[in-house]
Amino acid sequence: MKDDASHRTGIPARSDLRLRVVSSMVMVPAAAATVFAGGPAFQLGVAMVCGLMAWEWGSLVAERPGRTLARSLVLAGSAIALAWMLMRGPYEGVAVAVAWALGLIIAGRFMKVPRAPWLAVAIISVAMPGIAILWLRNNPPLGLETVIWALATVVLTDVGAYAAGRTIGGPKLMPSVSPSKTWAGLAGGVVAAVSGALVASAVVEGVNPWGLAPIAALLAVVAQIGDLMESAVKRMFRVKDSGRIIPGHGGVLDRVDGQIAVLPLVALAVHVSGRSILAW
Repeated sequence: MKDDASHRTGIPARSDLRLRVVSSMVMVPAAAATVFAGGPAFQLGVAMVCGLMAWEWGSLVAERPGRTLARSLVLAGSAIALAWMLMRGPYEGVAVAVAWALGLIIAGRFMKVPRAPWLAVAIISVAMPGIAILWLRNNPPLGLETVIWALATVVLTDVGAYAAGRTIGGPKLMPSVSPSKTWAGLAGGVVAAVSGALVASAVVEGVNPWGLAPIAALLAVVAQIGDLMESAVKRMFRVKDSGRIIPGHGGVLDRVDGQIAVLPLVALAVHVSGRSILAW
C-alpha cells in the first residue's frame, strides 16, 4: 500500500517509482523489438496485449460471479475482430467488432447479460487500437516509422505530464476524475510530444516539423483524454488499478489508455489522407 503522502497527492511513493522504472526498462525494449520485427512476432505481441486488455475489462466491469462470462465475451469478440482483420482487412475487422458489440447490447436487453453495454465498450476499446496498429504497421511507406512515432508520442506525453505535474504542481485538471493530474502536467505532456515530433522530423527524411508539431500537440491532448476516460471508468467501478500484472504500473489498461485513444485516430487520419502523417 502507498504511504499517506502518496495516497493524498496521487504521486507514487519512492518504492513505487523504482518499480515503475524497472518495469519500463523491461517493457520498452520488448515492445520496441516486436514493433521492429513486424510480421508474426508483432501480430503475436499485439494479440497478447489485447488479450490482457480484454481480461482486465472483464474483471473491471463484472461482479465476481459473472467475471468468467464477461472475460470470455470480450476476449472472443476482440480475438475474432483481430483475426478477421488479418485475414480480410481493416474494414472487416472493424465491422466484426461493431457487430459483436451491438450483439452484446441486444443480448443484454433480451437475454439479461449483466452490464452488456460496458462489455460492448470493452470490445470496441480493445479491438479498435489493435486493428489500428496492425494496419498502420503493414501500411507502407513509413508504416514502421508511423507506429514508432505514434507510440513514442503517447509515451513522451505520459513522461512529460508526470514530470511537469510532479515538479510544478498547481491547479488540478479534473480532480473529480483524477486527483493527481494538473494543468501543468497537461502542458508538460504537450511540450514533450512536440519535442518528439521535432526529433522525428530530424531523423525521418522528408518530415515537415511545422506540420508534425501541431499534430503531436493534438495527439498529446487526445492521449490525456484517453487517460482521463480510463480513470473515470475505474472511479465508477471503485477500483484503483485495472490490474496488477505490471509492478508499479498496475494493469495493462493503465499503461495503454492513451494509446487506445490515439492509435485509431492516427489510423483514420492515414486512411483518409492516403499517406502517413509523417508525410503530410
